[in-house]
Amino acid sequence: MKNKFVKVILLVLAFANNVTAQKIEIFDQVRVNFEESRKDFSSDNNGYIYFGGGQYVFKKVTFPKQKLNTKAELSVTVISGGDRYDRAGSIYVLPVDKNNSLEDVVKNKKFASNEFTKIKTVVPEGNFGPTVELMRFMTTFGVGFFSNDSLKRKPVYIPYWEKEVKWKEDISQFSTLLQGEVWIGVHIGNYTKGGHIVSASVNLTPSELSCDVAKNKVVVPILNTDPFGTNQGNDELFAYKDFQVEFNLPKGAKNAKLYYITTGHGGHSEGDEFVKKQNIAKIDDKKVIDFIPWRDDCASFRRFNPGTGVWLKKRVAPYIQEETGTYTTKEIEEPIASSDLSRSNWCPGSNVQPMVVPLDLKAGKHTAVFSIPEAQKNANGTSNHWMVSSYIVYEL
Repeated sequence: MKNKFVKVILLVLAFANNVTAQKIEIFDQVRVNFEESRKDFSSDNNGYIYFGGGQYVFKKVTFPKQKLNTKAELSVTVISGGDRYDRAGSIYVLPVDKNNSLEDVVKNKKFASNEFTKIKTVVPEGNFGPTVELMRFMTTFGVGFFSNDSLKRKPVYIPYWEKEVKWKEDISQFSTLLQGEVWIGVHIGNYTKGGHIVSASVNLTPSELSCDVAKNKVVVPILNTDPFGTNQGNDELFAYKDFQVEFNLPKGAKNAKLYYITTGHGGHSEGDEFVKKQNIAKIDDKKVIDFIPWRDDCASFRRFNPGTGVWLKKRVAPYIQEETGTYTTKEIEEPIASSDLSRSNWCPGSNVQPMVVPLDLKAGKHTAVFSIPEAQKNANGTSNHWMVSSYIVYEL
């Protein structure tokens, strides 16, 4: 019995791997803002390259080749640099093109059209495909810059304003994509000089077993309406059309999964940001996604939003009367913050996790259709739009 136990221990040790976790730094307190005088594709001493006045920042990053199955975790920290408002943000990856500069790649992707029937970079077309989104996040109402309580808006039920907002997200599905040289980009749509200050890194943790060989995960981007480039106006797209994309699964492809990230935007009480809308995705005419993306927990992010607008709302409140020790009621005016309001799949200060759907598909051509049937057109000063990105990952 003892010999068998020793053999098991030796067998485990034979397959054990001396795990060496690695942290890949990407952005270190880079300011994502807008300065009209900043030239496109200008760079600084940190290797950051700026585009769109600084709303887009790129960094060339080298990832090690992964021989073993490896967990990849993206960590992002955002602080307001003076912008008081919540903004949509995205971190994404572009392959390094040995034959073209980043400027060539971006300019070739930066096609725009006012025709709703054909918007390039949203779906695959020719040699170009949509940008692959690693993480979508929403900035806060001024965390950090206004956390000194200079605006005097702190409610009694939180002890203090947070100094920053942090997110961590497992992005192991991109393990094959994040090898060698790639461009990592961050985009925050804003028009202020202060903007937002972003830090980001990826932690790589290889499997503890030397026999756990890395799988070849192929990422196929099929849709991304998050604007890539300053001239790509994607407002209202889903109000005018569905998006149909053909994709191919090669022979031997297995464990295919559809990833779907969606957020609705457009201010005012009746905008798509604040009204529930059905999202549908079909593969070969079969519904694989049919849901209403919505979050009712935005009030839990209140401590990250010192600059949010605050209104007073009347209600009848029960309370304990000190003299009698019993409950009574009276009408009060209670503050309600913009950051507290429920929204279409996001809150100010949240990241947006993808919906993941396993696909049972055979090799060959397939058709995906994405639709938001009740998406609204712009009206009365609203700017209704849906930021939707989707990609398929399979093993080969």
